[in-house]
Amino acid sequence: MSSNTARSIMSAAQRRREDRRPDPRLEGISGSYRFDVDGVGSWRIEVRDGIVTISESTAAADCVVRCDEGDFVRLANGEQNLLTALLQGRVQVEGDYALAQRLHGFIRVTRDRAA
Repeated sequence: MSSNTARSIMSAAQRRREDRRPDPRLEGISGSYRFDVDGVGSWRIEVRDGIVTISESTAAADCVVRCDEGDFVRLANGEQNLLTALLQGRVQVEGDYALAQRLHGFIRVTRDRAA
């Protein structure tokens, strides 16, 4: 499976987070995100003071992001900023906009941790 699909990106992220060790760069961030990727699936990311859990789920979340797969891949790879994509009408965000603003840094942290 290509590493440029929503499902492969989220599967890799889930594997990286199985150890449940706190990441000091995420201390102070608490909340939940749900990504609804058109035609692919939904994933819920729970962040609690440095500990991240990821599951395929449509459960309620503090911040819900809806987008197509191409935009999701660009967001996950740090190539697209969520707020810019929102202003361009490429994604829809519901819920906690303050949490949404922290998303770009959060994605960068989880990607850096994988390296």
